[in-house]
Amino acid sequence: MGKRYFIELSRKDVGLVSYFPGLEIKDDPDDHWIDGVLTAAVAPLAKRRSVKIWNTPITFWCCVRETARRRAEIFVFVTPAFPGVVIERALCKTLEPLRDGKVNAGREPIPEYAFPCLQIFRGSIIRFYTRLEGQDGFYVPTIQWSDNKPSFNVLRFSEDDEFLRVDVPIEQMGRFFAEARLSSVSDGEYCRKFQQAFSIVASEAE
Repeated sequence: MGKRYFIELSRKDVGLVSYFPGLEIKDDPDDHWIDGVLTAAVAPLAKRRSVKIWNTPITFWCCVRETARRRAEIFVFVTPAFPGVVIERALCKTLEPLRDGKVNAGREPIPEYAFPCLQIFRGSIIRFYTRLEGQDGFYVPTIQWSDNKPSFNVLRFSEDDEFLRVDVPIEQMGRFFAEARLSSVSDGEYCRKFQQAFSIVASEAE
């Protein structure tokens, strides 16, 4: 059995908000927006060697909600909400190519129905999975095209699935999966400072 890793996060936080219609997946119902579009868009950010970017855990939370413009749009909340000029400009450059979006539109509290999906930290891209209250196994948040609009969903995996196990040192990974444990006690700022104090990007699970 390989190792598994977790990161503690909290919805009690404010995020820098962008929103997108998700048109990149409109013509293929099997496409997944988070994995196929968002991950590819932010990959160059993970390769940046700016000290500020390298040492700041930049976390992406996603949800889908109705807007005045469209039946539904994908909302991306990025923490920290006030990352400084260097990171904010880099985020803008990274997300601007996504179709018909509104990048860095403002700052809002992270809603209860948003899920952490990605994090960039120290050169790695972390794809989050999580547990759902009262449900067995693990769930990966995903967004697909359904009923002529982007739709949020979760994909279920069992604890024995290969992708949940890590068999190489974290320092050698370019992209890997970690469990997002959502805390209702700690606020987001505290969680980020706590995590950033370590030289590894996550802790080994029991």
